[in-house]
Amino acid sequence: MSKVSIRPNVNHEKDVVDTLMWNRWLLRIIGIWPLVYPNTTKIEKILATFAFALCWTVLALLLVLTSMYTFSDQSIMSEKMKMLGPLGYVFFSMLKYLFLVIRHKSIRGCVQVLSADWRMVQQGYHREIMIREAAKGHVLSKFCIMFMYCGGLSYNTVMPFLSQTPESELNITVRPMAYLGFDILFNLEFMPVYVFAFCLQCFTGVVMFNITTSVCCLAAMFVAHACGQIDIVIDRMENLMKGNEQCSRMKFDRCMAIIVQHHVRALR
Repeated sequence: MSKVSIRPNVNHEKDVVDTLMWNRWLLRIIGIWPLVYPNTTKIEKILATFAFALCWTVLALLLVLTSMYTFSDQSIMSEKMKMLGPLGYVFFSMLKYLFLVIRHKSIRGCVQVLSADWRMVQQGYHREIMIREAAKGHVLSKFCIMFMYCGGLSYNTVMPFLSQTPESELNITVRPMAYLGFDILFNLEFMPVYVFAFCLQCFTGVVMFNITTSVCCLAAMFVAHACGQIDIVIDRMENLMKGNEQCSRMKFDRCMAIIVQHHVRALR
């Protein structure tokens, strides 16, 4: 079957930028955006490399210190059980981060297909369908971001201070931390060191929140876009069956070719 020529959408660049808005900001923070979107500047790539190295460094530091504290004789059994959940969250966040890097070519291919779909949309009504589905993807992305940041930042900033801060045998107050084990490397008795360690944990938490929300927002964006493409295929089929004015000006085979090509692209 021969290719069917389709007039490009003159607003496709703006449409693609609007669709990828949330994913662009989230993936920039963890340094993956240039891997999934090739049209980036050299400065963006340099900043992404720096962000990528910084994110892996703080994640590895948190994982190592928390693991040392959890599986050493320094912690009691209740603290070991308490830290298994946060430790597992850190480990699986790093695993998700790794899979984002490993599968960046597949994600880039999906982004390229998405860009091509926006470029090739013909009718204004079909563009409205895609904009409507993109808006649904944005709503899901906002929900994921609010849910992760509200819950995660509360755990990192509020929960440690709500817990009791017992005093040691030397009558020294133990300063609250969301992830135990930082006293192995830092002397938390000094306020400036404690503030630095506390901010470091909060920053590491932000990195982990961005990893999780990036995965969720990518899924929301691609699912919403696929739903829009299916709706366009359904609309084309309905127009073909009704024999509207546009299809009447074209041969049946040409209309069917466009529908089949669009359906195959949607399935891919």
